[in-house]
Amino acid sequence: MKKKLNELQPGERFDYGGVNWTLLELKGNEAICISSTPVLDRAFDKDNRNDWRRSSLRKELNGNFLATLDINGADPAAFIKFESDLTDDDGMTDYGTARDKIALISCDLYRKYRAFLPEIGRWQWTLTPWTCDPEY
Repeated sequence: MKKKLNELQPGERFDYGGVNWTLLELKGNEAICISSTPVLDRAFDKDNRNDWRRSSLRKELNGNFLATLDINGADPAAFIKFESDLTDDDGMTDYGTARDKIALISCDLYRKYRAFLPEIGRWQWTLTPWTCDPEY
């Protein structure tokens, strides 16, 4: 028997929209989840920018990838926009925040949910830039 999302514990996996997800946290009727395995093998940005707001990967995740979830049976209303803090590793806040339905994990969220994150055995992008300084 399949469990409902609100019956899962952090770290448990479930299938939805053709993707295997790992539950990180339940907040009332909302859940924070991460795909259990990589869903795309892409550059962060085709133009080599480190700003998530302008990233080609962001556009693909919230465009074609989100549409594919819908095609595979996910309810589009199940994915709600949430805000990501784009503060860089050296504390600069130039990039502000971004609101998305699908996003990469930030370094802060990676640290918060580390105990529940599935191991993928390879490098992965976060949306946290090293710096916002245009010199780099």
